[in-house]
Amino acid sequence: MNSRDFLLIACSFGGIQSLLWALYLMLFSEKKTRPNILLGGLFAALSLRVLKSTYYLFSEEMSMVFINLGFAAHLAVGPLLLYYLYSVHKDERLPALFWLQMVPAFLVTLLSPWLTLNSFWYVGGYTALLFQSVAYLPLIVYAGWKYRSNFTRIQSIWLILLSVGVSLVMIAYFSNWVLGISSYTYGPALYAGVTYIFSFFLLKNFQKLTTDKKTKYKNIKLSKSRFSEYKAKITVHFESNAPYLQNDYTLAKLSEETKIPKHLLSPIFSEQFEMNFTEFLNSHRIRMAQDLLRDKPNITVSAIAYDCGFNTLSSFNQAFKKITGTTPSAYRKSLLVEAGS
Repeated sequence: MNSRDFLLIACSFGGIQSLLWALYLMLFSEKKTRPNILLGGLFAALSLRVLKSTYYLFSEEMSMVFINLGFAAHLAVGPLLLYYLYSVHKDERLPALFWLQMVPAFLVTLLSPWLTLNSFWYVGGYTALLFQSVAYLPLIVYAGWKYRSNFTRIQSIWLILLSVGVSLVMIAYFSNWVLGISSYTYGPALYAGVTYIFSFFLLKNFQKLTTDKKTKYKNIKLSKSRFSEYKAKITVHFESNAPYLQNDYTLAKLSEETKIPKHLLSPIFSEQFEMNFTEFLNSHRIRMAQDLLRDKPNITVSAIAYDCGFNTLSSFNQAFKKITGTTPSAYRKSLLVEAGS
């Protein structure tokens, strides 16, 4: 077997493996949640794109319809990955904006019997497609960063792995056609590699990845109005009494002070505030810390940390950077620079 045959087999198996995951997630999985269906759609699109590339490399004749379907799949990758991230963060009905972004893929699919390489793709169509796909990469990074507090550790690892793998494949196609610095084989070859990594991770962690809030709290029987009532009660309590300033504040204390059953508090924070109890506490503490850093320039950062309810300076620095993107000292320095300008 020569290297050409090996590449054909490896790329083909990578695409087929991706297709099998797509079928499982969309048709055969017991958990047909919106995130799983979107992930299945993403795997299907990537599979079609890579199989098209593979056989384009090794086949002398290929149906133009199949080529166009591969390009349509490429156009769908960005929206599918972006809204998969969104749905893992918040599993709700997809916005109209998603379907609007899928229009180019749908149009190319509908026009697949008529679009040709020389009259469309080689005169700007393929270039526009590649720019469209790489334009999604910063949006995907932004979404992952924005929603990171709502992901579990396993979900975070998976989303980083998935985003990096898909991004490498999209960049490989872009660098070949637009920049002219890489071989066309890099796209399907890279995806063949990352799809094996995806499969290994999914096989090992699928149950953890697909345990969503609705499953976790399926035994909680509470009306939407009661959820909203409890949310308002917690909000008023935090704004009026500032319990977050206590460095040993717990869910048990909150339950006692608000008369909300303790077993309901975690689902209330998760579903109503879209964060856990610790993140909710820290968001209030950091907001107060920002005010003190601005209004009390003579108070040390460590004093502010303890005044705002943190037990240690390191936990304060970590929480502050996670929420604001910068350290308390850098934040104070930026305020001083603004005041002096």
